[in-house]
Amino acid sequence: MLESSDYLKDDCLKINCTVGVVVSATDSSQLNSIQVPESDIGAHFGMMLDNMEGSDVIFNVAGEKIHAHKLVLSARSPFFRSKFFDGIGEDEKEIVISDLEPKVFKALLHFVYRDTLTEDVNTVTSSSSLVSISETLTTKLLAAGDRYGLDRLKLMCGSHLCKDISVDSVASILTLADCHHATELKAVCLKFAAENLAAVMLSDGFNYLKENCPLLQSELLKTVAGCEEDCNSGGGKSQSVWAQLSDGGDTNGRRVRQRT
Repeated sequence: MLESSDYLKDDCLKINCTVGVVVSATDSSQLNSIQVPESDIGAHFGMMLDNMEGSDVIFNVAGEKIHAHKLVLSARSPFFRSKFFDGIGEDEKEIVISDLEPKVFKALLHFVYRDTLTEDVNTVTSSSSLVSISETLTTKLLAAGDRYGLDRLKLMCGSHLCKDISVDSVASILTLADCHHATELKAVCLKFAAENLAAVMLSDGFNYLKENCPLLQSELLKTVAGCEEDCNSGGGKSQSVWAQLSDGGDTNGRRVRQRT
């Protein structure tokens, strides 16, 4: 029968097929998605701080009473965890804070509960003196972060201060960073000062550094030496400034007699 078929030509049978593919499953992840908002846990904890709900400790800061929660403070700060759960201040209902102003302590609690800085955290914008810089809220929070073991707070304050590092302010900020163990901020200051040493040496902050912080001056010398090894261009100028700093000269090449 096949031999007599019209579909057989020259002993060849040609068959045309249409193949259809049915997909039994679809990748729904590519078709649909749900947007997950940013975490609002800080807002919820902040509400607890604001309305004092469930507070079990009162801080007396310069006569102002501030309510808080021992568990929240202990979870965030090793200082408070030790105070509340090592038996020393476990039963205390009111604690006097004598090393911080009310505004600074409130800003510290704002960070503890919300993990953010207050909107009025300011940066160094006009003055370069150590006294003026140390009076800013940012610097006071940096010191508080060091005092209460809040490393993230120190990093956030250091990030703000980094934005205002200049030839005039770097020595003062470096001194504060070293005092409050802000290692990241200190490293940024050392690098900036080393790269701009000739101009930095003319600032009032550098004179304070030279007179009162010999160890920091030594660290600065080591940083300058490291920068010289990394940079081949301009080495003569950098080496000249480094030599002046190490042997007591000034940036005009004059020898300065060391004080005894």
